Amino acid sequence: MLEVSRWRRLALAIAKNSRVHTVALGLMAAAPLWTQAEQTALDPEYNPYLYLDWLPRSELTPEERARIPAICTGAFIEPPRDYPDANLPPEDAPLRATAEQSHLSDNGSAELSGNVHITQGYRQLFADQVELNRQTNTAYLSGAIELREPNLLVRGATAEVHTDTEAASIEDATYVVHNEFIHGDAAQVARQTSGELTLTDGTYTRCEPGRAFWRLSGGEINIDQVESQGTARDVRLEILDVPVLYFPYFRFPVGDARMSGFLFPSLSNSEKNGWDLSVPYYWNIAPQMDATITPRYIQYRGTGLEVEFRHLSPMFNTEIRVADLPDDKGGNSDLAQELIDRGFPQDLVLPYKGEDRWLVNLEQQGGYSGSIWRTDIDYTKVSDPDYFKDLSTANLQVNAETQVSQKAQGKLTFENWAITLRAQDYQILENDRFDTFAQLPRLDVDGDYRWGDWQLALQNEATVWRHQDTQTIRFIKDIDDPDSVTEQTRDFVTADRLRLDYELFWDKEWLWGYFKPGLAGRYLGYQVSDTFLPEDANDTPSASAAQLTLDTGLYFERDGFAFNRDYIQTLEPRLYGLLSSSANQEDFFNITDADLDNLGPIDPQSNNLLYDTSLFTFSYDQLFRHSRFTGNDRIDDASRVALGLTTRFIEPISGRDLLSASIGQVFYSSDTQIGLKELIEETPRSELAARLESRPIQSLRIGSELVYDDSEHNINRGNFSLRYLDNDARIFNLSYYYERDDDPLFPDDLNNDDDSSVRQLNSSAVLPINLHTSIMAGAAYDLTLNRELEYLAGIEYDDCCYRARLLWRRTLDNDLAGVVAAEDLQYDEGIYLEIQLKGLAGFGATVTQMLTQGIANFDQREKLKP
Repeated sequence: MLEVSRWRRLALAIAKNSRVHTVALGLMAAAPLWTQAEQTALDPEYNPYLYLDWLPRSELTPEERARIPAICTGAFIEPPRDYPDANLPPEDAPLRATAEQSHLSDNGSAELSGNVHITQGYRQLFADQVELNRQTNTAYLSGAIELREPNLLVRGATAEVHTDTEAASIEDATYVVHNEFIHGDAAQVARQTSGELTLTDGTYTRCEPGRAFWRLSGGEINIDQVESQGTARDVRLEILDVPVLYFPYFRFPVGDARMSGFLFPSLSNSEKNGWDLSVPYYWNIAPQMDATITPRYIQYRGTGLEVEFRHLSPMFNTEIRVADLPDDKGGNSDLAQELIDRGFPQDLVLPYKGEDRWLVNLEQQGGYSGSIWRTDIDYTKVSDPDYFKDLSTANLQVNAETQVSQKAQGKLTFENWAITLRAQDYQILENDRFDTFAQLPRLDVDGDYRWGDWQLALQNEATVWRHQDTQTIRFIKDIDDPDSVTEQTRDFVTADRLRLDYELFWDKEWLWGYFKPGLAGRYLGYQVSDTFLPEDANDTPSASAAQLTLDTGLYFERDGFAFNRDYIQTLEPRLYGLLSSSANQEDFFNITDADLDNLGPIDPQSNNLLYDTSLFTFSYDQLFRHSRFTGNDRIDDASRVALGLTTRFIEPISGRDLLSASIGQVFYSSDTQIGLKELIEETPRSELAARLESRPIQSLRIGSELVYDDSEHNINRGNFSLRYLDNDARIFNLSYYYERDDDPLFPDDLNNDDDSSVRQLNSSAVLPINLHTSIMAGAAYDLTLNRELEYLAGIEYDDCCYRARLLWRRTLDNDLAGVVAAEDLQYDEGIYLEIQLKGLAGFGATVTQMLTQGIANFDQREKLKP
């Protein structure tokens, strides 16, 4: 006899194929929802989809519930296989059959009738009647047919099974692929010898039963679980039973694997570009090699192509991305056209109209686990600085803000030494900026030796700095004057740099503190190109210094109890001291004797031998660095003592900082200090730096930093941030940033027209309304100019089989930044839709990119949600 659950499934399967029941279901679908709820309430065990092995969430075990997303109301669960040999492959197991009646013919054929159950290993067949033909190795089944294998269920009215090849054909069938959440029906389901399923005139969906938001329907659908892929011919995509797309041929993934075929198109609309349509084609060339080819149509710009190629080998991981848009139409901009009508040259307002726009990107990592060598290539080049602002990318993961890197590097690592050879340049993505200097090449030879608590660090760096000798840029100086087009030319001084840093430390730590004295020797020298130097100029300036350092701190702690919770409080004083000999670096300043108070022909950076060096943005963390400078163009010889104090309130169990507060300051000796472009005198102390951090609960982080000039009684810089993200995917962010306007490093900077301080406020939130629906919003506001930088608002609906996001976004259009005054920039506004059909594809992926950029922690929310 069959178990009770089997009888229930069988009865529902028969009822499902009954015409009378079909009519009843149709009437029920037309009835109000509360009548269905009443029926369910009267019969809590009623499950109309039990014949598909579908169980509601309430009937799942805790382990089964944990395997499915919270937004799913149930799962396809296979019944237990508790018959003999149930875990063996069919070819290794005997054929067993039970029935109410059986008849054996003289030719070896057999007829079984009445609750027929045939098993061979993990394969099961149920039917009302079975005819076994030994001569043709064929079984004919009729009645309530049920074919079961691990992760597969097929039901139907009649079936033909070839016992030797394991192929089967089932008519008027329904099917379920349990682990992949796939189900549907078909006029015929054929199981091939290889295990593939072929559906004729059928349907395919990964939605929950009775809630099919989307499905593929018609034609022929092939499902290959081994290769995790599917193909569909002559099918249509139906959303809410409405046909929306027709595919003569379509390939789709079964599970998470990618495969060759067209992916879903991406569609968006904006004022600047109009309709933007891209149709990616994924080419699975080999297991270790693939490519994505994406034709793209942009309404106001033209038609282009994007290609991404990926290759993985034991030695190298390579990704190549190229994009091309020939003959750009220029986009849609009323402000740009107004400027042209007023007499401004089109080649400055719309410099790329009629031009080819392109992108090349190469990323490669070389080496293998345990090897002494590594390579790293990160090379990106675009046709023009405005490429990302105008076009972005439809399907390529290449992003940039102010510059893109062009780097190739190789590294050898030994027990105590590391040798790195690098070539690096940057492409500046701003039209009114001169190019940066390239390192062609840079060689680093670094040694690291340890003997117990002693450490010896040997850093040797040699760099060749290169730049074109003379560069000219052209820009609009006054937006109100069409005749203010200005050209500026600069000459650039190049040089070869040698930097040596040798340091010996005693690094001793205890539970109550640490003590780290050190002795360092530093050398910096240049071989300057003579192209723009006076005849009597020193073309080999150099400097050196000997330094003593001390970094030490103490840890005090005590237990406490407040607000019904235990805590540990610490007190952590820290002292850092630097005593340096004088490093005479006057020869590094103004080496060509140019007048830097006016715009001169010599680039002020290279005229002061500054190629990769600037001052650190001062904060609490910078108090204890051995140098105030980033880069290696200066030796910091300012003798000083830095004092800092930190206190923490720690939760004993989790180790989380409930509250952490730090304050500190640097005190300088009376000796002359080195600056970036001049010597600095009479600077007794630095600004006062303070930091506050708190994590009162696991989901909330609060932070604030303050830099206060106690001599001028000014707050020079400050920020506040609040970040909230909990396990229910709720987000709330609030931040404020302030920076007092200081004189720029070089007063002849082209964009030094705005002397206002920076004050910016940002807020964003994602709030779930219920299990499926969330609202999201964000705002960035410039308090200095009293204008919005970006507003966005949207709604998300997330179901077990699809997700939809509708987003409105208004953002400052920076296309003409540097051409028009900041307050005259216009806005780009649009409404964007993203729909992801889970298990199939999606379109409108730019919505996710906008939300990730506009809402902090949004990418973490995507990982948090199952």
